[in-house]
Amino acid sequence: MNIRHECPMSDLSFSVTAPLYLHKANGCKVTASRWSLAGIWLEADAPAMAGETVLCVPFQGVEVSFSVSLTATDTLGHYQFAELTVRQRETLSTFYQGVLSGQMVSAGEMITSLDTPVDLVPMHETEAEEAAGRAAGKPRLLRIIWNMAFYTAMAALLTVFLGGHIWQRLSRIDLEHARFTAPILEYVAPGAGYVARLNVAVGDDVAAGDILARIEDPDRESDVEDVRAEVLLAERRLKTAEDRLARHLALYQTRRAALWAAFSHVWEPWQRHDPRALVYPPAVETAWRELYAFDRGRDTVAGGYFDLKATLEAGVAERELDLRRWKRELRHRKAAADKLLIRARTAGTVYAVHAEKGGYVGRNTPVIDVEDKNPRRAVAWLDDAMATRVHVGMTARIAYVYRDEAREVTGTVTDVQAGTNIAQPDRFGMILTIQADDVGVMNSRKWFRRNAPAQVSLDRVSPLVFWKG
Repeated sequence: MNIRHECPMSDLSFSVTAPLYLHKANGCKVTASRWSLAGIWLEADAPAMAGETVLCVPFQGVEVSFSVSLTATDTLGHYQFAELTVRQRETLSTFYQGVLSGQMVSAGEMITSLDTPVDLVPMHETEAEEAAGRAAGKPRLLRIIWNMAFYTAMAALLTVFLGGHIWQRLSRIDLEHARFTAPILEYVAPGAGYVARLNVAVGDDVAAGDILARIEDPDRESDVEDVRAEVLLAERRLKTAEDRLARHLALYQTRRAALWAAFSHVWEPWQRHDPRALVYPPAVETAWRELYAFDRGRDTVAGGYFDLKATLEAGVAERELDLRRWKRELRHRKAAADKLLIRARTAGTVYAVHAEKGGYVGRNTPVIDVEDKNPRRAVAWLDDAMATRVHVGMTARIAYVYRDEAREVTGTVTDVQAGTNIAQPDRFGMILTIQADDVGVMNSRKWFRRNAPAQVSLDRVSPLVFWKG
């Protein structure tokens, strides 16, 4: 049996032999096998552990760790605990007493030590502090007057602030997501093709029916040229047929003169020699029938003058019909090509030009934007819970910024429609259109930028009106 004799001292200086683990922030780990509530003893060759250290107390297979501050003493390897808190001291004391008594520390005792309250600090004033406070305090009357004035001012300020907000809620309806819109008509390409002409520029004034741009489709233009060539060919054919008919008609007098000469040739000798005969000779009868039929537009033989005339007239009629057909086709092709013309539907001012001359545009591609001769308006959204409180004709106030200066104009609600919130598409409500009063077209374009934000509120009917009524 090994017996160790030590001089009688207080509990703080009585050392026990039990493991304690020390961990430094740099990763250094040391086991102290001898320690007391006042400090620890390490081996002579152990590294220096002065300063902040994590102390681990082994307890039933686990470790209770907390930070401690160690101070080196004159004895080599001896360090003292500095500034232990109440909980740290109670926890270390519980383990210390268990080692001294040879009994295992229970979990309840360890939890009790960890729950030990912190050191109580007296909260009452000392006599010196109380005397200093009375010396620095003001007289009671002045404090009463000051407190009354301060709380009165705070109450007035609070009343004005809350009263202003309440009155504003009762007298005005604030609209959400207000912005300015411009009455702009978008002109798109009626068909795919190349921009042949741009007759306007940004800022130009246009009238209804003016040609803004011309789009050319190479296939359509080629069709027009082909049909135009067919028209020219049909015109030439008709001219040729008409000339042939005219030349044939010019032979009428010559043919009749020849028939008359043939009749006279056989008639005159016969009449001189036998003027009283009642039966004409065959030659006279034949010559007379040919002349008689010719004067009445008939031929005595096939392929005569009038047969050829009918043939030539039928040729002229056919050529005229062919020419009319090609001209009708030319009109159709030109109409199809003219559909690519972009004309102004109303008078206005060119707002934007999206295409370039010679550039290709597809069908329904925006080409030109024209703003009509109407003032710009404000559009805002309102929850449908206010549907029974707004109507067309309500007075509105429009606040906006122009040249870094806040301005406000009055307006009138001109339209109320159901619609969704642009910021929250799944939220349904009302879309209100507000037109500024006494603001012309030019001023609205100058003051209200398109899609610029605004603050719009509606004036409710004041409750005082009903009270006075």
